[in-house]
Amino acid sequence: MKPQSKLWKYRDTWWGVFSDSTGTHIWRLEENRWQRSLGISSDTDVRADVLASGDLVEILLFRGVESSLIRCMQWDRDDGHTISLDHQTPVKLDEGVETATMARDDNGRLWIASDGETTIHARWIEKGADAVSGSLVLAEGVSKDDICVITSLQDGSVGVLWSNQNAQRYGFRRHVGSSNPDEWFPDEIPASASAIDHGDGMSDDHLNVAVGSDGTLYATVKTSYDTEGMPLVATLVRRPYGRWDPLYHVDDEGSRGILILDESKEIFLVVYTSYRDQSIVLKRSHTDSISFHNRVTLLKRDRINNVGATRQNVSGSFPIVATQGDSLMHTILVELK
Repeated sequence: MKPQSKLWKYRDTWWGVFSDSTGTHIWRLEENRWQRSLGISSDTDVRADVLASGDLVEILLFRGVESSLIRCMQWDRDDGHTISLDHQTPVKLDEGVETATMARDDNGRLWIASDGETTIHARWIEKGADAVSGSLVLAEGVSKDDICVITSLQDGSVGVLWSNQNAQRYGFRRHVGSSNPDEWFPDEIPASASAIDHGDGMSDDHLNVAVGSDGTLYATVKTSYDTEGMPLVATLVRRPYGRWDPLYHVDDEGSRGILILDESKEIFLVVYTSYRDQSIVLKRSHTDSISFHNRVTLLKRDRINNVGATRQNVSGSFPIVATQGDSLMHTILVELK
């Protein structure tokens, strides 16, 4: 699942987009069990990214080069909750694409960021339009294994974070919504001073982000140091004024992390797979003084992997999902204390 988000909360109910043997559906969480609510595709191998805002839910159905964007509306009525398919738009991506994510700027443009064979791309849909733009290349010279993620920032801009294993660094560029779509700030090269000449370097193709109400960007990433005692699961933090903190060490073992922010408790969580323990685990840190200590096991199963959650900031309890093998999915309800 890596950078994508498949869950969202709407009026005290959790929703998700998953595929099963019959197709891809919107699901509703009821008493810790997912119930089908609306079929949106007959494809069984879709990987979705969800962007929910009010009654509008936008779902990127990632199928490689031939992907699509679905818009749904949801609302409550006297006889229950309704969710309906509103519109579908084809989205053509680049050869070699591994994943794609979405974000919206304060000008109303919907952005889609994705990778190609050796490039990082952005596309957009203007507010009120359906047509997807051509590709805008944000970075070149990355490896075919690298990916990216896009997110909205609190100043109305959007930012794209990507891995660059050839350079052994991460990259980040930002776009201001009021400017022309092809105007982006230069690469900030996050936490470049933290890079160590060891193993295959600081970068790998695992990343996931959350943004605080003050504009702080938190990202969980994976390095390629692969050495006991050195950071393998790590966190990057970009402050609202554009400065990146040094790389934070989360764990020297683990993979495929996601980051969840709870501002009501002033903490954030890094949730990831421990291949050594065959478990989904988490570590937490305070937002004002970042450090990670005790590791908590959430679920232990053979071949457990690919944890996913919401891009919304949380408060109180929330679900996460993880896959076991090719088809079995588990749901874990996390309650922060």
